[in-house]
Amino acid sequence: MKRAWAFLFASVAAACVSQAAVDASDAALATPARDAADAGAKQAPADPPVVGTFPRDFLFGTAIAGFQVDMGCPTIPAAQCEDRASDWYQFITTPRIVDNPILFMSKDPPSKGPGFFETYEQDLDRAAGRGESELGGGALRLSIEWSRIFPRPTWGVSSHASLRAIASREGVDFYHRVFSAMKARGLKPFVTVNHYSLPLWIHDGNLCNQSLAQCIAEGKGGWADPDRARIVNEIAKYAAFLAQEYGGEVDRWASLNEPFSAVVVAGYLAATPIRTNPPGLSGPWMSISGAKTAASAMVEAHARIYDALHAFDTKDADGDGKKAEVGMVYVFADVNPKTPSADDRKAADDARYFLQDMFMDGVVFGRLDEGWDRGPGKAPVRADLANRCDFIGVNYYFGLDATNSPVPIPLSFVSPFLTFDLLGGFDEERPQGLHRVLMDVAKRYGKPLYVTETGTTQDDEARGAAWVVRTLAATKRAIDDGADVRGYFAWSLMDNYEWNHGMNMRFGLYAVDAQKQRALRDAGVVYAKMSKARDVPPEIEAAYASFFAKP
Repeated sequence: MKRAWAFLFASVAAACVSQAAVDASDAALATPARDAADAGAKQAPADPPVVGTFPRDFLFGTAIAGFQVDMGCPTIPAAQCEDRASDWYQFITTPRIVDNPILFMSKDPPSKGPGFFETYEQDLDRAAGRGESELGGGALRLSIEWSRIFPRPTWGVSSHASLRAIASREGVDFYHRVFSAMKARGLKPFVTVNHYSLPLWIHDGNLCNQSLAQCIAEGKGGWADPDRARIVNEIAKYAAFLAQEYGGEVDRWASLNEPFSAVVVAGYLAATPIRTNPPGLSGPWMSISGAKTAASAMVEAHARIYDALHAFDTKDADGDGKKAEVGMVYVFADVNPKTPSADDRKAADDARYFLQDMFMDGVVFGRLDEGWDRGPGKAPVRADLANRCDFIGVNYYFGLDATNSPVPIPLSFVSPFLTFDLLGGFDEERPQGLHRVLMDVAKRYGKPLYVTETGTTQDDEARGAAWVVRTLAATKRAIDDGADVRGYFAWSLMDNYEWNHGMNMRFGLYAVDAQKQRALRDAGVVYAKMSKARDVPPEIEAAYASFFAKP
């Protein structure tokens, strides 16, 4: 998400008018069964002692996304390193797109990326290792790029064997190598099926930017195609392929990442300096119908991805008795009324519904508000969408103090719930708000939670370190207060190609320089201490208490 909402809605308004490796030492791991000295009987493995104050199975990890980290290999040829079959690759390499000032593109070439496609083993060492310059984590959140697996269309192909025959052998093998390397280091994979980017054969962002109607007519309209079954069926087929191919290596799956804010709003309503997404329809060229179609398609896609993963992931990769857990990763804000007035309370309620509940109620409860006009609890429940969410991934970056909108031209033609001030109130100085968000989401949806992303730009390293400390402390408080939070993933492992920003917005616990060398930042140093201790030690919390001091 990375601070997108304030800029997104300002633009709309203007335009509209190893877990085991984390334990204390190798000696703390469960011992293999041994022959009893007197009778040759087998003894059950002993449980490792609890280390720190977080629950025994709590995952400490970091997060990355395929498009953002793969490209930019130091020595592998660009044609092999880069995934050139995605709409996002097209978006950053098409002159008419990158030169369009209303799309706010950095113009950074793909070669500036961090090159994880080549450096993944060293990066996994950093994520899992227990040395001074390593993080000691037990999990990594990453995505599998649909277009790297299927650069060619899958229309009309159904069986796993037939799909495997047309899949990219290099792409399929790459992820097997990554998962094998993760297992060797004790890192549990947390895999996102679709982290924004789509294959060109299903979404031509350049053509859709020029003419959405023509793009749809040519069958490349992506999420905005009114025949929603086209993309929904294909992404479900893709998810089933992943389940059969990688089910023995992966147990935790997320269907989509931040679908509403980063894809629906940024792609079809308002491109901004903070976030753009293909096809980049914005302002006078926005497509409200395209946005609403895309939102409904993504809710439906989540349900079908859920069904496919549960049907075809038949192997328990980590031996915990669960073959597959499938959830949604969504960005949540700490939304509060700016004042106790009735107008501001209504603004906060409307903001919470429009930004969060409208989409997530469809995912969790099956309440699909296709027109963005039904309101809390009023959309019809679809049985084919309901009860298809095992956990919720919470991405957290900001708070929102909602107040009644001063915009003289109403935005009811988009949604009657756009009553809150779109131009102000977004607060990037509120890491402690994560506690309220976790408690609210836990209460509303009753699902296990993971903090799947949180972080801040690393321009000020002390501030970046403080964000990690404060958000992990907020997570621990939520657990102590009864929320079922099962993991924390810092965004991000290393500096990455931050979408339209290229390499100009840096979130990495490791800095990446022009020669692709990594250097641990202050945030990485303090996160490593907490990850290895499985705790937020009082001395660390006290050292950063003066940062973000607002309540």
